[in-house]
Amino acid sequence: MTGSFSEDGTAGESAGRAALQAAGPRPIVAVVRDEHRHPWMASALDILLAARPDTIVVEMGVPQAAPRGALHIATHGAARVCGRAAAEVITGGL
Repeated sequence: MTGSFSEDGTAGESAGRAALQAAGPRPIVAVVRDEHRHPWMASALDILLAARPDTIVVEMGVPQAAPRGALHIATHGAARVCGRAAAEVITGGL
């Protein structure tokens, strides 16, 4: 699930629930950027991790929030190559 959400109090909960529904039983990889700046994003991640603690969290950009998830990958950049490197770590491919 992708998109951006307003900063109101329910946006993160809605996003988290929608991501859970869309994922079904499949593994979840949550890609976030600047979670510490966006309360809705932290809330969505809270919902995901509460329901699915096996969620893999990929933090694009410069991480400021504490690491969360079954596996937490901080890319220290948001360029395409950073996303690709994170995907290779997750899948074990090079």
